[in-house]
Amino acid sequence: MRAGAEVFGLLWHHRALVVALVRRDLAARYRASLLGYLWSMLNPLLLLAVYAVVFTTVFQPRMAGAKPYALFLFAGLLPWLFFSGALLDAAMTLVDNGPLLAKVVCPAEVFPAVTVLAHLVHHVLALPVLLAGLAGCAVLGLHPFPWTVLLLPLALVPWVLLTGGLAMAISAVGVHFRDTRDLLANLLNLLFFGTPIIYTLDGLHVVWLKRLLQLNPLASVIEVYRSLAFSGRFAPATDWAVALGVGLVAWIIGAWLFLRLRDTLVEAV
Repeated sequence: MRAGAEVFGLLWHHRALVVALVRRDLAARYRASLLGYLWSMLNPLLLLAVYAVVFTTVFQPRMAGAKPYALFLFAGLLPWLFFSGALLDAAMTLVDNGPLLAKVVCPAEVFPAVTVLAHLVHHVLALPVLLAGLAGCAVLGLHPFPWTVLLLPLALVPWVLLTGGLAMAISAVGVHFRDTRDLLANLLNLLFFGTPIIYTLDGLHVVWLKRLLQLNPLASVIEVYRSLAFSGRFAPATDWAVALGVGLVAWIIGAWLFLRLRDTLVEAV
């Protein structure tokens, strides 16, 4: 708990630096790009269009509470893309920012935080695509508009805590083991299929598999988000408690590990 509070206090103290580095990261990502920040909306829009075509013409999954399926899938993919993208970039963020890391005025904790916040900006910029899809389905009578989507900032809290904590741990480990990113990419692929993103736990009829997947800490985090973004309801209080608990535990453990390795980072870079 102390480590998590210490890191949070340091980031808040250097919030101006964090904001400046987030702007630098976003500017560098879209430098020499014709459409610039519009890609943050165009990429998820194209993704949603592909899913809509595939899952209405080629595949037609039948799952309770998951119609239209393309929008159901998209509502689960958005937080996952934020989560996985931030962790993959975090694996190399300290290495990539080695010259800045050597400066005393630039604490190491800033860099994984900047990575997470930059991906959070991309996530926020993609939300209008989700809203447009929901509005279109409501107009066509395919799915009622879930007004709970306006409360999505609440559901993002566990995601930011979880992603921030893991990003700190992964960034510190990535300095010492440069193949961390490759290993992480494979682990995330496995975790994706073990997380109820393309399916619902209620739709699983194999009892032992359902119970096994319920042990996945991300199950409640996904359920909390998608209940607001797609289903138009609040997830059960137990799911909210588990989601927040998972986020806090990940933040505390990630901060603790980062602080333990902080003194070795500059030399290893």
